[in-house]
Amino acid sequence: MPAALARTRAGAESAIFPPVLSRVLRQRFGRGAIAIEARWRLRFAMHIGPDGWSVPERHEEYQDVLQLLLDHADARVEGSAAVARWIAFSCMGEDHLWEDLGLPERPALGALIADCFPALHALNVGNMRWKRFFYKQLCARAGLSLCRSPSCADCSEYRVCFEAPPPL
Repeated sequence: MPAALARTRAGAESAIFPPVLSRVLRQRFGRGAIAIEARWRLRFAMHIGPDGWSVPERHEEYQDVLQLLLDHADARVEGSAAVARWIAFSCMGEDHLWEDLGLPERPALGALIADCFPALHALNVGNMRWKRFFYKQLCARAGLSLCRSPSCADCSEYRVCFEAPPPL
């Protein structure tokens, strides 16, 4: 077991997630929330300081991704704003978003987005990978067509963006 995970389980380190986010994760994942936070801590340790998370300058899209999520947040869902901040921050990771978040699998991210951001989830009709989907939405908001594939179903990189094969 990685040392950071062992320390987190033992309670030797204070929680790095805001209390509302920790509560949402505990409600959704039970004891698995501890492992999620530990995996996230390992990925983003260099951006966690005594005052919380610091968004690096190279992650200039943070505010845009955050605003996209907040614009689609279900206000009736406790913690949706905290989840939005966590997801937007984690978009700077280099792996699939579910991995950058420390989640156990991709469907867990889809379920979280469906609950906290149902209107945004509904827009992802092709089951595009979430990080790519968010950035494609940002391009659409900015009126940029460079982000769009003329025909996703015919694209040679379809499987890079989408989970399931194209419908016939």
